[in-house]
Amino acid sequence: MIDKQVLKNITVLYVEDEFVIQEGITETLDLFGIEVISAQNGQEGLSIFKTSHKKIDLILTDIKMPKLDGLNMIAEIRKVSKDIPVVITTAHQETNFLMQSIELNISAYILKPIDIYKLEESLIKAISPKVLEKSLIEKNKKLEIEIKINEEKQQIIETQSRFAAMGEMISMIAHQWRQPLASIGTASFNLKYKLISEKFNLETQEGRKEQSLFFSHKLDEIEFYVQNLTATIDDFKNFFKTDKVLIHTTVDNTIKHSLKLIQKDLESNNIELVLNFNSKNLINIYQNEIIHVIINILKNAQEKLLENKTKNAKIEIKSQDLANSIRLDIYDNGGGIKKDNLDVIFEPYFSTKKEKNGTGIGLYMSKIIIEKNHQGKLYATNIKDGINFSIILHSMI
Repeated sequence: MIDKQVLKNITVLYVEDEFVIQEGITETLDLFGIEVISAQNGQEGLSIFKTSHKKIDLILTDIKMPKLDGLNMIAEIRKVSKDIPVVITTAHQETNFLMQSIELNISAYILKPIDIYKLEESLIKAISPKVLEKSLIEKNKKLEIEIKINEEKQQIIETQSRFAAMGEMISMIAHQWRQPLASIGTASFNLKYKLISEKFNLETQEGRKEQSLFFSHKLDEIEFYVQNLTATIDDFKNFFKTDKVLIHTTVDNTIKHSLKLIQKDLESNNIELVLNFNSKNLINIYQNEIIHVIINILKNAQEKLLENKTKNAKIEIKSQDLANSIRLDIYDNGGGIKKDNLDVIFEPYFSTKKEKNGTGIGLYMSKIIIEKNHQGKLYATNIKDGINFSIILHSMI
C-alpha cells in the first residue's frame, strides 16, 4: 500500500491557463506538501521543463490551452523524457483523446471540475512508480556496498586462512626435515671423521677399496635424504599453488596427497592413523583446496588429542561411494566438542583454542571450500568418545 507521504517534497510542473483554477489547485497541492512550478500555457510549460527537467518529478496539465495545447506539449516533453509521470485535467472524455493519452504514456487523467480527493489519488498513483524506482535504486546501491564490504571481509579471511595454513605447513616441513637433516649431518660427520682419523690404510689396495665403499655408501645415503627433502618441498609447493584448476580424480587419491604432508607429524606424536579407503568414483575438484580442508581437520584433531592427552589416540579416515556422491569421514577420539559449540564451530573467528592463539577461521574456510566452491556439504557430529567430520562431494558417475 503506497502512503500519502510519497507526495511530500516532490516538485510538480502545473500547466493551466485559467488563473482561478490554477490558484486554487496550487493551494491544494501546497497542502499536500508539494512544491509547484506554474505555467500559463503549453509553450511556457515546455520551456520550463526543458530548463528544469532534472528538478521536476511530475507534470499536471490541462488540455485546452493557447499557443500550445497540453497533448502537443506532452509530445514534445516525451522527446526529452520518456518516463516523467503526467496527469492531465480535462473537461472532455472522448475516445480520440483517450487514444492519444495512451500513446503519450499518460499516468492518469482527471475530469473537471476537479475532485480534490480524486486529484490526490491520481497524483499518488502517478508518482508511486518513480518513488519506488528511486527507493529500489537506493536499496540496490546499499546492497552493492554491503556486498563489496562482505567480499572484502571474505578476502581478508581467506588471506588470514592462507597465512595460518602456511604457518602450520612450515611447522610440518620443519618436522619432516629434522630427521633427514640429522641423517645427512651424521653421514657427513662420519666421512669427515674417517678422513681426519686416517682410519683407512690408503697404502694398500684393500684399504683404498674399503674407503671407496664407505664413501660411496655414505654419499648414497646423503643423496637419498636430499631427494627426500626435495620431495617434501615439492609436496608443499604444490599445496600452495594459487591457480584454481579442476582435477578429475578420486577422493582417495586426494587423501593420500594430504597424508604426505601430515602423516609423519601424526605418527611422531603417537597418534594411530586408521585408513579405510572404499571410494572409486571420480570427482571434479580443486584438489589443493580439498587437501587444505583435510589437513585442517586432521591438525585440529591432532591438537585436541594432544591437549587432552588422550590415551590410545586415534584418527580414522573412511571414504565410501554413495548413490550420486562421495562421503569422507574423519573421526578422532579426542573427546568431541561441547554441544553448545557444535552449532557455531563453522562461524568465522569462533575458536575453542583462543588461549593458544587459535584463529577461528580454519573450519569456516573449510565450509566455504566444500559448500560454496564445490557445492558439497560439511558437517560435524559427536559420536562415541570423539567427533566425526563428514564431507559430501558430488561424484561423476
